[in-house]
Amino acid sequence: MTRTARATYPRAVIKDRSESRSGLDPGLRKSGAGHHNWGSLADEQQLESAAMADDLEEEEDEAVEVNSAPDESTSRTSRSISPSAKPAIQRSTSGLSEEELEKARQFRKNAFKKSGEIDLTAIARTSVAVVGSPTLTEPLRRTSSEEKAATDDLIRL
Repeated sequence: MTRTARATYPRAVIKDRSESRSGLDPGLRKSGAGHHNWGSLADEQQLESAAMADDLEEEEDEAVEVNSAPDESTSRTSRSISPSAKPAIQRSTSGLSEEELEKARQFRKNAFKKSGEIDLTAIARTSVAVVGSPTLTEPLRRTSSEEKAATDDLIRL
């Protein structure tokens, strides 16, 4: 029977769609685990536990390297002479005076007017002059009428 003659029978069409033309079943597995059928499912648990043990060992090695990073002989001598104190962290004060803010605004206005190179770091340093959010030195204050309106809005909700 030719291909055109078979095409008239619905069961033949369904069978032709479901079977590979080469005759090989793409659903057959080679008893492999993972991609490309490498390994076997029986070894899967052993491989997973070995991988977890390797990860733990690497983490322990990293922790030991971090703890023993400074030379122990020099750290012992420095401890016996004087205890090393970490310098206090000083927070930068972003509260600038009005004069400094005005200078920064003026610099930003004239930054692109100069011929030659544009100093992007100076422009970035003066960004505090154009920030729209309020500073910490000047807290927001509401008037009593604004407070009353805000509480009325909350009550309505």
